[in-house]
Amino acid sequence: MNDIEKQERDAVIKEAKTWLRTPYHPEARVKGAGCDCGTFILGVFENVGLIKHIELEHYPQDIACNCANPMYLKKIKEYCHEVNRDIIPGDIIMYKFDGALTAHHCSIVIDDEYLIHSYTRQGVVLSNRRGYKKFEIGLFSFW
Repeated sequence: MNDIEKQERDAVIKEAKTWLRTPYHPEARVKGAGCDCGTFILGVFENVGLIKHIELEHYPQDIACNCANPMYLKKIKEYCHEVNRDIIPGDIIMYKFDGALTAHHCSIVIDDEYLIHSYTRQGVVLSNRRGYKKFEIGLFSFW
């Protein structure tokens, strides 16, 4: 990893932590007011200047249960590539929880133990990766 990538990854982690306690709100993307897991990641990468603002099509609140279209995964693949290596802070992990039709949740890797994500009824929180590992379906990198 070069110095620029290290600086960008550090900026992503720093910015992501400023979103902590932002309430969960589907389709919103306002730090401190509301976001969902996907708009959280878009907001973080946009705020550090790595991407321009990306408009999303409307999606239902229960997209995880009732939508066979892997919208989040498709959007991640537009800007990131899947990697097969150990995690690096700033990477994005995609998840598919039991009962869901498709991948529908994502988080930013903080370190080997923690991830940060916006989760239903909790908002943006730090979570131990161990509790989510069995639902991981892919590791993605912007770099």
